Amino acid sequence: MYFPYLRGRQYELIALRELLENNKLGSAVIPIIEPVRLSPTLVSTLEGFKDKRQKCSIVMNPGVGSFLEEYSDFSKSNLATRLDSLIDESENFYYVSLMSKDYSLEDNFKSISDIGKQITVCKKPDDLQGYNKNYMDQETAYNFISEIGRLKREVQGNKVKISDNFVKLARNTDYSDKDDEFFSDDHKYFIEDEYKGFSDYSIVGEEYSESGFAPYAVAIHIVYFDSDENLRIHHFVSETNQDPTNPAGKFKEALEKLITFVNEGRVERTLAINEFEKLYKTGSYPGLGTVKKLSIMHHIELVSKYLDRSSGDSE
Repeated sequence: MYFPYLRGRQYELIALRELLENNKLGSAVIPIIEPVRLSPTLVSTLEGFKDKRQKCSIVMNPGVGSFLEEYSDFSKSNLATRLDSLIDESENFYYVSLMSKDYSLEDNFKSISDIGKQITVCKKPDDLQGYNKNYMDQETAYNFISEIGRLKREVQGNKVKISDNFVKLARNTDYSDKDDEFFSDDHKYFIEDEYKGFSDYSIVGEEYSESGFAPYAVAIHIVYFDSDENLRIHHFVSETNQDPTNPAGKFKEALEKLITFVNEGRVERTLAINEFEKLYKTGSYPGLGTVKKLSIMHHIELVSKYLDRSSGDSE
């Protein structure tokens, strides 16, 4: 199973929604959404998963963003009411709790009684204190852990490996110095390593920031399979990066590099790659949020297709 971990920003939610609407999320993919805002897009995306009967997960005690404050302030609002109904009624949702040494069930914005739908996340040894106090010896659905020996020894049940595979650099221009690098082989070895699945933060990375700025360079991050079916990531970076002006021109420069890469047959075709090609042919600039959306969509669909193929090979 693959659990792409997304932070619930607008472009991440729309990425999931478009994959869902186009039937590009296979049965082996269960997205995790850590909500950062109580937004119409969040609620409509979750409603889409419910209507499609597609599995999805929502973090109940998000550690970033303003969701908890907004949910508390607007607990009687239409959005909060719709979200509560989804959580109460959907049979396809899992509910994620981020462990810490001080974690308690009251940290979740809503109480969940079905332990079989519960997912825990332990990324540091100190997180075991919260896990042991609240979930030890209970049959949770999955328990996410980072690759730390103590966590693997002490956390029980169905373990899922969670990793941050995206090497985040300070500036987009810095990706020019190392434009192609290893990304992950978790999809190949998670079963052999005794995990029930694997999780990552896609091409965004774990680090979260609400502030935005005009970058000097535009970078398009695209994952692809090498000849050994390892995932690598290529960074397509613009050339005229002396100042933050003309983002449309910078996008065109980066996109030309991506299209050349695609035409060389190095990237498996996906819905997002087709959209990048349309942008290239029309000369359109969709904005940086859409660029990230398409890169996320490509990554998730690519892994989904790999898992579908692997499942077919094993039958």
